[in-house]
Amino acid sequence: MGFFALALLLAVVLGGEILLYRKFSLSHLEYHCALDREEATEGDVVELVETIKNRKWLPEPWLKSEITTSKWLDFAGAQSIVTDKTRFVPSFFVVRSFQKVQRSWHVTCLKRGDFAIQKVGLVASDLFGTVNVSRAAEVDSRILVLPKGMDLDAFVLSPRYLSGDVVVHRQLLEDPFYLAGVREYTEHDSMNQIHWAATVKEGKFMVHNREHTSSQNLTVILNMQSMPFETGQVTREEEVEYAIKVCASFFEQTLVDQTPVQFFANASTTEELVSTYSGEYWGDEHVHDLLCLLAKLHLESTDDIGVYLNGLFDQVQTSDCVLATAYLNEDLLSFARQKAEQGVRVRIYVTGRVSASMLSDDCEIYCLRDYLEELEEQGALA
Repeated sequence: MGFFALALLLAVVLGGEILLYRKFSLSHLEYHCALDREEATEGDVVELVETIKNRKWLPEPWLKSEITTSKWLDFAGAQSIVTDKTRFVPSFFVVRSFQKVQRSWHVTCLKRGDFAIQKVGLVASDLFGTVNVSRAAEVDSRILVLPKGMDLDAFVLSPRYLSGDVVVHRQLLEDPFYLAGVREYTEHDSMNQIHWAATVKEGKFMVHNREHTSSQNLTVILNMQSMPFETGQVTREEEVEYAIKVCASFFEQTLVDQTPVQFFANASTTEELVSTYSGEYWGDEHVHDLLCLLAKLHLESTDDIGVYLNGLFDQVQTSDCVLATAYLNEDLLSFARQKAEQGVRVRIYVTGRVSASMLSDDCEIYCLRDYLEELEEQGALA
């Protein structure tokens, strides 16, 4: 008789426990997760903090959160599951009554883009694992990852030397200034302009005074197509991503040379297929805005590059023009030749393989494929 009474008591207790957790396990439970910044650069490590507050007397002996985000946000130490474009990061907690628990993740930004913590699912269970209750938690955390440029200023490979890799030293932009004495340092000057002898003499930072000898300015054009006649989504994503890095490199270089720059791309930053362009300005704020545009670009072309270049031909009136592209074809070469006839120096940077038949002595072409592979082996690319 006593055995049956004990069994009945256990059944009542277990049934009551199941009912309690089924009804109240996720009530009065607050969940929040957020990245510690809204902007970063490729390769940066940021922090994501999960916070759980249990505002009831019922403890949470087994609580699981599952974060859904982009696969390009890598959570250190997490046994995450990665699909085509998504990463699922599980996290387990034990939360006592009226307790606050926090967990921090170190997150590496693997690639440029506009990323969000898309959703978080919460799953709670009772002491014996007989109850599973779930709900979605509201989250609102985004991060814009800016592209990181490459060291094109040090080494550039030319496709004219197809028999082997030939490294040549070049400046990305020729110096449009000449020295005209010294002046006091301002916040807009770079450190490499400091005139140290004058600094020691005057007792304050002095810089070389450089005056314009020409109205040098730059146009950067990005071809979002990864191959000729491609429409819609990009096929060779890696080669286009490297072309985006080329653009970032030139944007960053304009800060050193204080060169005005404008940007065009047959790509969109929104769901609408509208090509991207910017005005011609210079300085930190403008370059930052351009890098943000690169970060938001969708891997989908808005126009065939030949049609696109014809449409903006008259808008390119700068002294220099850079074309960043994954491939080389006659449309790009024709544009370069016609602008050269107008006195515009056009350089074409190709991130994919280039056929020898496409090489032209009357165009300035740089093939980066072998150089990029070398940087990949060295781990020098984000």
